[in-house]
Amino acid sequence: MTNPTEIAEFWRKEYSSGISEYDPFRVTNQFKKIATLFTPGTSYFYIMNVHNLELDYISSEVELITGLEPQNVTIEKLLKTALPKELEWVKKKELVVKDFYGRFLPKKKITEYKLVYSYRMKDQNNKKRVILHQAIPLSTTDNGIIKHVLSIHTDITHLTNKSTTTISFIDLEGRNSYYNVPTLAEHFNPQLSNSGPNAVFRELTEREQEILNLVAKGLSAKQIAGNLNLSEHTVKTHRKNILKKSKCNNTAELVAESMIAGLVN
Repeated sequence: MTNPTEIAEFWRKEYSSGISEYDPFRVTNQFKKIATLFTPGTSYFYIMNVHNLELDYISSEVELITGLEPQNVTIEKLLKTALPKELEWVKKKELVVKDFYGRFLPKKKITEYKLVYSYRMKDQNNKKRVILHQAIPLSTTDNGIIKHVLSIHTDITHLTNKSTTTISFIDLEGRNSYYNVPTLAEHFNPQLSNSGPNAVFRELTEREQEILNLVAKGLSAKQIAGNLNLSEHTVKTHRKNILKKSKCNNTAELVAESMIAGLVN
């Protein structure tokens, strides 16, 4: 059974050992404001310094989700909140992450991709939560080893009670992304991914994709109608068609699936 220490030691061996000196990330107020824009719903974010796996910054909202006081948070403590069975899949996902950034991607493109996956955790009240994990490399060494990582954790329990075993790599420039990559084999295989839009949502029209993004932001049918200059009935019809095409049972499941795949923020 995988434990938090094993995952941390994997990071130290594969990443930290290649970074010769500590280089703290300068977190400005402007950076905090920008990062907040990408933390939907109940979320927190942190910056991990890969040299020693220390957190150069963590937002105060971490306590709302994990119960951990910000000043006492370490990466190992965050890993310990994950359910034991989830850690097995976290390890597999991180092996795929290492293969993707370390072997598959050219060094100059490492900071152009974010990764997305989900896992289940238990908070201080023994409540199980589903967390959407998004991570973006912020800087690298000259030889392509990641130095600083921005991670955003969002509680999506209100949308789903399940985590997935896959991982998505999203091109921040919108060119070539890899969705729902299997992680059982513990390496990255682009042929097993859904390149371009997720296959589940590939049949959506441009208007339906637009409505999906607004649904994910929590807008009602009436609000979406006002934004897009459509009738409320038309929006509801589009939403019904989206559910049918995606084979989701309800709007919450739809949003959860699209967020986990990295199709919407």
